[in-house]
Amino acid sequence: MAGSLGALGVAALATPAHAAPGTINTDQVMATTNRVTHAPNQRGTIGIELRSGYYNGYQYGWGRLVGSGWDPRGWIWLDISRDGGRTWSFADGTYLSDGTGYAHTSGWLTQSDPNYVFRASYDSNFRAVNPYVQSGIW
Repeated sequence: MAGSLGALGVAALATPAHAAPGTINTDQVMATTNRVTHAPNQRGTIGIELRSGYYNGYQYGWGRLVGSGWDPRGWIWLDISRDGGRTWSFADGTYLSDGTGYAHTSGWLTQSDPNYVFRASYDSNFRAVNPYVQSGIW
């Protein structure tokens, strides 16, 4: 049995670290704490932003639509880059008329790597090449 004796002679066992889930769903995003807004952008009355917050002690990021005037048949989606924003990979999308009432994506685990960055986009066409409004990069 691996371990060591503590100051009181009690065995202290090493336990494996629990890895955080890579994603949290839209309901779990609503349960995050210490939320912060990053890289907001606005076009007319429609705003889009990246948000971060903590769920079970781990930081997650997601895209959120704010303001008014957006098409309820539109989409918000999150892209992730692992090379500082030179190339992007689709991570998640939320159809705004899906019945949940949510105007945000699911959450994705953040990383300390400065090249691992997020951006959020909104358009009535899913994953449009030139979306109506797009957040900055965080």
